[in-house]
Amino acid sequence: MPETPSTKTSRSREKESLLPQGVGQGGKDRQSPIELLLTAVIQTQDQRKTEQALTQMGMTVVRFASSGGFLGQRNVTLLIGAPANRLDEALSVIHEHCHQRVEYISTPLEGAPMPIPIATPITVGGATVFALQVERFEEF
Repeated sequence: MPETPSTKTSRSREKESLLPQGVGQGGKDRQSPIELLLTAVIQTQDQRKTEQALTQMGMTVVRFASSGGFLGQRNVTLLIGAPANRLDEALSVIHEHCHQRVEYISTPLEGAPMPIPIATPITVGGATVFALQVERFEEF
């Protein structure tokens, strides 16, 4: 059965109703256009609450597993699509949910006749965020 323009329109409306609020096809009909791409590197422990809070705000969030260079610990990189006027709001959510922690690493004691490891405290965590201007955004 051939599709008529009205059935094509109703199917595209059904598709749009499944998308998050403000998301349209190819960036059209978007209430809040994505003008910034925030790249946030956070600890795995902070990922769930941060992602939920950003999603509830209507932000588009994509998660990638990554690992840190300093301690080789697992962390998460979030790609967050946001309108320019909501940058401060998104940063405050990230700041609220991503905490610094003190962890201990084993280091050798200087001048000891045998290698005696001592616990050395280091501060890890928080978030590293980059905000990039989006020149073009398409969704298909």
